Amino acid sequence: MRTLLIVDDEMLIADSLRDMLAKAFEGRLNVICRYSAAGALQAAEDAPVDVLLTDINMPNMSGLELHRALQAKFPSCLAVYLTGYSDFEYARTALEQHAFAYILKGEGDDVVIATVERALETAAEAERRTPAGAAKAESGSGAGDPAEKNAMEEGADESGEEGPSRIRSLEEYILNHLNEDLSLNRLAEFSHFHPAYLSRMFKEMTGMTVGDFINRTRQEKAENLLKKSRLTVLEISREMGFATDNYFCRWFRKRTGMSPHTFRERNRER
Repeated sequence: MRTLLIVDDEMLIADSLRDMLAKAFEGRLNVICRYSAAGALQAAEDAPVDVLLTDINMPNMSGLELHRALQAKFPSCLAVYLTGYSDFEYARTALEQHAFAYILKGEGDDVVIATVERALETAAEAERRTPAGAAKAESGSGAGDPAEKNAMEEGADESGEEGPSRIRSLEEYILNHLNEDLSLNRLAEFSHFHPAYLSRMFKEMTGMTVGDFINRTRQEKAENLLKKSRLTVLEISREMGFATDNYFCRWFRKRTGMSPHTFRERNRER
């Protein structure tokens, strides 16, 4: 089982990420949580780290420095930087350091889950390319989680007519349940696919991740409601499944370049 190490000096954020990801990847991922880089390095003594999910701006040692230290011990460790800072210099340094992904706090659980899912797939693919990994794949001893292996084998037959049909049903479900739980595990339960297989098949058939589709659908519906309804921004944010209207406004501005209020006023003028 692979190990995900979560590091954030804000305990509430770290704990909520741990609980959410442990549930989303139950049986597939060993999730460890620490509140400092020093604590993370100590935890790394007990278990090899496959994926690091860390805040960038932490006291004493930054997430960038922590990643460098872990890479010295685990060269294949992938880093996902989770931060409240949208400063370009941070992002550029992260990319230069070969970060796997860089996402902002507040983008939503589905984005975090989808990113970790992609990191796990990348790690598995990299392992298969090594001589040892190829030998494991050939012998079948490196198949990983038996439930995932069985789901992949059973799901292989879904790539015909039934697979696209289920994906269309899933898209319809997402459209009608934007204010509910749209975690990868919940969608997997609805579609009767293993989460890993669902993530991979959805990307192959639609050209986008589940998280990207959810965000696009939310944006289209939010824009439509702002143009044509009398709902307040708070009511629309609840329709979209956001915990607060402030979070919704930040998310909307990031995707459209303007606040919901400005978007509504401009479309009224037209």
